[in-house]
Amino acid sequence: MMSIPTAVRYRAVSMELAAYLDAHNVEMHILTDTGKTITIVCPHDSIFAIQKHIEQIAKACPEIATWSDQYRADLKRLEDPLRAQIVR
Repeated sequence: MMSIPTAVRYRAVSMELAAYLDAHNVEMHILTDTGKTITIVCPHDSIFAIQKHIEQIAKACPEIATWSDQYRADLKRLEDPLRAQIVR
């Protein structure tokens, strides 16, 4: 009897896309909140598809560039004095 595989879910803390030009492949390195690093190896021609996809996302939704943790921290720091003035 075969068992049904269960889905494994992780919460990503950071992701990095690595392109190896000599091997002509792309890997995604994901660091999880448990400290585990997961590497996903993509097919050889995926570097071109990924590049096109990233360009499409950037054109369609340029505000994605502001989704970094540093941007949020800076924004929060700027908003805190404004909130204090509104409350008074």
